[in-house]
Amino acid sequence: MTAGVLTAPLDVLKTRFQSDFYQAQLAQSRAAKGIFPHAHLSPLRSGILHFRETFQILGSVHRLEGWRALFKGLGPNLVGIIPARSINFFVVGNGKRIIADYGNNGKEDAWVILCAAALAGITTSTVTNPIWLIKTRLQLDKNVAEKTGGIVTRQYKNSWDCIKQVVQKEGLRSLYKGMSASYLGVTESTLQWVLYDRMKKGLERRQVNLERSRRAKTVWDQVVDFTGSFFAGGSAKFIAALAAYPHEVCI
Repeated sequence: MTAGVLTAPLDVLKTRFQSDFYQAQLAQSRAAKGIFPHAHLSPLRSGILHFRETFQILGSVHRLEGWRALFKGLGPNLVGIIPARSINFFVVGNGKRIIADYGNNGKEDAWVILCAAALAGITTSTVTNPIWLIKTRLQLDKNVAEKTGGIVTRQYKNSWDCIKQVVQKEGLRSLYKGMSASYLGVTESTLQWVLYDRMKKGLERRQVNLERSRRAKTVWDQVVDFTGSFFAGGSAKFIAALAAYPHEVCI
């Protein structure tokens, strides 16, 4: 929840970068600078341009919609984090045990982790999809100035109003839009779990070898003990996110 609050503005930016509406705005901005859609840019220039566009959207959101707009969708995001993480860890933990006991003589090999993580991802996506749909709708909800009086309004007042409008105008099934894309996203969480498990077992083997050697711990050994799990989790998430990022755009 702490991470969700601190990174909420970046999450809003990510969602808007992925939307067709804001891509059209960026395309117009690039055309004004003489940069057309299929222009070949060097990696350095492309990186600098993307960096500038990020702060361009960040500044426009703050200027046109107010600083609170940077935290749109935070409510559903926080509501979704707890059940999503709880379900995921519960299914992975119990799935590993059951699959290993009944299908692999009690051994938690890589394929056992893979199956448990895939099952957890599908379960989590199915249960929490309406939450992420509402969060995305709120993040893409842009202020509109009406012609009469220039009053600034939004399509959705809050999360509950968004749910009511979606259900009334599009039906209950619309809460599960993007479900197929969410299932594609299972590959990310599955890869993350497998990588993390392999890294964690590597750290455990390192600790066993260190104890067998009976040598005194060096400063590096103490650093690994303190930050090993942190960097293992971060590295697994980073690699999985890079490999499976296209599904985020689809969602």
